[in-house]
Amino acid sequence: MPMLSPALAKDTFLAGRMLVASEKSRDAYFRHAVVYMIQHDAEGALGLIVNRKLGVGSLAEMLADLGRKIKKDRKVNLYFGGPVSIRKVFVLHSGKFQGKGTLAVPDGLSMTGDTSIIDAIADGHEPKLMRFMMGYAGWAAGQLENEIERGDWLNATSDNALIFGAADDTEDVWRRALEKAGLTL
Repeated sequence: MPMLSPALAKDTFLAGRMLVASEKSRDAYFRHAVVYMIQHDAEGALGLIVNRKLGVGSLAEMLADLGRKIKKDRKVNLYFGGPVSIRKVFVLHSGKFQGKGTLAVPDGLSMTGDTSIIDAIADGHEPKLMRFMMGYAGWAAGQLENEIERGDWLNATSDNALIFGAADDTEDVWRRALEKAGLTL
């Protein structure tokens, strides 16, 4: 098992925080990305890119594609959550909903990749805050720590206004997250 850097001691893992890509990051998937961290421990890390909007669509059509029906349709945004499992839908949401496959985060948000949340939404019991994501970002044990030490990532406190806000501009959300991380351009 890799040794954790002093900056990432056991009591300071990054679950519930935002990773903000630095200008040094060369990975095209993560250029100017803001990643909300779902899990992070000695085994690895999992997060969702929150500032890469793919488009807007009908919630009824999205649920119909998943075999569910709702009575009242509305438009929802779909986001690119990361390069892993890009054909799978995940929902980042407020923590009151807990279903099969829900990963709870210490700050009160959760991620569900199971159809239980789709059923809850179709039944009108949707979480207060939610964002539909395609794919997620994942790191093997020690990989994220190495990227942080290399200077690819900054970290900031979680901010629901940035994560669930109306801002659709990747660059604007990234710059605002950089300010939260203590860096201004």
